[in-house]
Amino acid sequence: MPDASSQLEVGTYSVSQFNVFVPSMGEDTALCFNTFSGAFLPVALVDFEAIGQAIACLEDGGDVTAIAPAVLALLVENGFLVPTGFDERAALKQRYFDGRRDEAGLNLTIAPTVSCNFACSYCFEEHPKRHMNEADVEAIATHVETALRPGEPLGVIWFGGEPLAQFKTLKAIDARLDALCQAKGSSYSQSIITNGSLLSEDKIAYFANRPGFTSAQITLDGPAEIHDQRRTTSAGGGTFAKILDNIKAVDGRFFVSLRVNLDRRNVLRTTELIDLIVEQELGHFVSPYFGHVTDYNDSVEGLSDHCLSRAEFAEAEIKLGFYMIQRGLKPALGLPQPSAHSLCVADSPGGAVLSPGGLVFSCWNETAFPEQAASGSLGPDGLVRTEAQAKKAERWKQYDPFSHADCQSCKVQPLCQGGCPWEAEKAPKDGPGHCSPLRNNLPDRLRLHHLCASIDATADLAPDRPRQVV
Repeated sequence: MPDASSQLEVGTYSVSQFNVFVPSMGEDTALCFNTFSGAFLPVALVDFEAIGQAIACLEDGGDVTAIAPAVLALLVENGFLVPTGFDERAALKQRYFDGRRDEAGLNLTIAPTVSCNFACSYCFEEHPKRHMNEADVEAIATHVETALRPGEPLGVIWFGGEPLAQFKTLKAIDARLDALCQAKGSSYSQSIITNGSLLSEDKIAYFANRPGFTSAQITLDGPAEIHDQRRTTSAGGGTFAKILDNIKAVDGRFFVSLRVNLDRRNVLRTTELIDLIVEQELGHFVSPYFGHVTDYNDSVEGLSDHCLSRAEFAEAEIKLGFYMIQRGLKPALGLPQPSAHSLCVADSPGGAVLSPGGLVFSCWNETAFPEQAASGSLGPDGLVRTEAQAKKAERWKQYDPFSHADCQSCKVQPLCQGGCPWEAEKAPKDGPGHCSPLRNNLPDRLRLHHLCASIDATADLAPDRPRQVV
């Protein structure tokens, strides 16, 4: 058991409502996790017996004096026990709003175009032929010049439509933002969400040489046979081979987050894609992660019969993560950690989605919406809002992820904060919001994390052992 020698203040303690205790995949270790504090302790079963006895003692109304001092210190310091009377739910809510208020800088999603060269069967976006022009470039630069305080960070996600379809415009915006950040002494980071079909060598080289570029998210929905039924060109052609060739051409120059959108039509074939990544030796810079196909809006009406339930998706996520480990890949399912800040661009104080025509939205799901749905617009004088737009923007300023009744008894709430704000706002206030898969698979996520950590520790002892982990 880890040493815990700190002196505790005299007082009484209660058992945290956010404790999760599960056996590991092995037979000799228990995993102790607190979703509020983020503490994760793998403990030998012989030592866990003392922890279990301490927890049971307090749950039965016993006194802390009956608990060994070292055990008591360990549990208190890691948040498994909290001072009696401490309202964890209220503290969680306060932490979220304090973190959101204290956030600095700008968090922008920029769509150089909302048109797309694909016609994916489950896409939630309409794709009107709207592209950014020189006026949009100037308006974005004016907004950042006005809104970004010196020394505060700027983060940009290039989005669409297909952003690489307007690569010249993307570069023009990037150059202006880079110059502004240098003048302000601000850091500038960026990533891109692209279908990958237009990621030619000149574009790969461009992003690879951008100091603040972190990653590209690219989607493959299974082996070629499956992917080419789901993610076709606008003319109906297959796209798998071209995307895979482009990913291979990246060759480790930056990280590729490989999204696989799961539903009933491809979930049983996804292992074949994992096998392909291993066979092509891409695992040193490509890491698959899994998205849940849902019928977000009317654009994808009729998908319900193909969609996995939340529980089914959570189960698939774990099974595929375990299969990745078996094949020598490290799944993007690390140790979940409590959130102490905004969840996404929608509830971020400096967040905005910038769309062609100077339109400003609060969520990616709205990027291609018409002008009347915008929450603001960019022009020569920066960001302006009509009265109606101001009301839309205020909706997100007032967003409260703790309003759903079911969340109030959920151990996962510190990790997901109610899930996707846009989806949660669509749900009734007495419903569960937009539940994270963690509500269904947290114990197995902890086991996978512990297994990966154990494999890494073994590899450190045998550095010549071949690994494909990101």
